[in-house]
Amino acid sequence: GLVAATPALADPESLQFGQAAEIPSNGGAISYTVSNLQPSGHNDGIWYSDVTARAVSGSPTPNISDFNARAVNSSTYADMKGNQTDGLPNQPIAPGSQATGRIYFDVRGGTAPDSVVYRDAGGTDKVVWKG
Repeated sequence: GLVAATPALADPESLQFGQAAEIPSNGGAISYTVSNLQPSGHNDGIWYSDVTARAVSGSPTPNISDFNARAVNSSTYADMKGNQTDGLPNQPIAPGSQATGRIYFDVRGGTAPDSVVYRDAGGTDKVVWKG
C-alpha cells in the first residue's frame, strides 16, 4: 500500500519589526508590516504596535483580532477591541491601497512583551515579528 507522510506543523514565519508578511484574509490578501512595539506611556499596562496593512489582492479586511503580543515567557496578550482613534481600521482596504494604525494590547500585570504574533482563527501562529 501507499504510505503518505503527514505534514509537520510548520513553524511560524519569523520576521524583524518593519518587515512585511503576506497573509490571506477575508476578501483577498494583506501584506502586514508590524513595528514599534512599546508601552503606551500612561503606566496603565497598555502596549501598542504600529501596523500597516496593504491590500495585495482583492479588497481584504484586516483581521485585527488575530494579532497578539507575546512575552519571552510565552505569555500572550490579546488585542484590545475598540475603536481607538489611531487604531488600524477594521474595514475593507481598496485594491492597491493601504491602511495604517495601531493595535493595542492589554498587558496589565504581565511580563513585558517582546514580539507581535499573528494567529489564525484556529489558534495557529502564522507570523512572529520581533525586535
